[in-house]
Amino acid sequence: MTDELSGFEEVPFDPGSMAMSSLGLGKNVWYKRPWFLIAVTVVVIAAISIVTDLPHHITKAQDAATQNATIKAINADIKPCAFAANESFSFYNKYVAGKLTPSNLAQVPSLLVGDQTACSFAGQPVYDLTNNIQPLETAAGRHINQMLLVVEKWITDNALASIEDIQNLFAHPGSQSMIAKLTTQQIELSADRTMARNDESKAEAILGITLVPVALPPLPHLSGT
Repeated sequence: MTDELSGFEEVPFDPGSMAMSSLGLGKNVWYKRPWFLIAVTVVVIAAISIVTDLPHHITKAQDAATQNATIKAINADIKPCAFAANESFSFYNKYVAGKLTPSNLAQVPSLLVGDQTACSFAGQPVYDLTNNIQPLETAAGRHINQMLLVVEKWITDNALASIEDIQNLFAHPGSQSMIAKLTTQQIELSADRTMARNDESKAEAILGITLVPVALPPLPHLSGT
């Protein structure tokens, strides 16, 4: 037996010469392994998030254009309540002056309900104003945001309360407590309008341009207030 094997040359063992297992169990290189690929993906996503969150430069012209677009959106949402407040004030003044016919008087209560809705959160414009408008956060934009808060107060607080007081005065003519409340609301409405315009003026001073004017209207003086 020994003589038969002596004719074979001894060849050193070389793992590289072994055929790969038929089960395909060859080892993956480290950078192809699942844990590495997942880690790289997480790092890339985190890097993208950080980059997109970093403040980026915006020119004064871009800032002005964005703030103007925001004010136009605010004005569109102001319009229904501004109309409603004007209408309700007009109804009251005509009522006090005795200029409403019986037919007119019959229609006023339902029209005032519509005016009330236009200045309440039940109206879509008010919902949009308070939920969907976000001024660009620049130095000028902070003043526009403050203006937006004043506009919200003008509509959902003072204008709405004024319309409700007028409704009560149609139901209880001459009520001194209601007239006193209405007088206070009228003063607040005027003060809000001035404040909103002042906030916008501060933004204009920063931008060096005249912006679209905020559309809070001057309301007619109410008789007896």
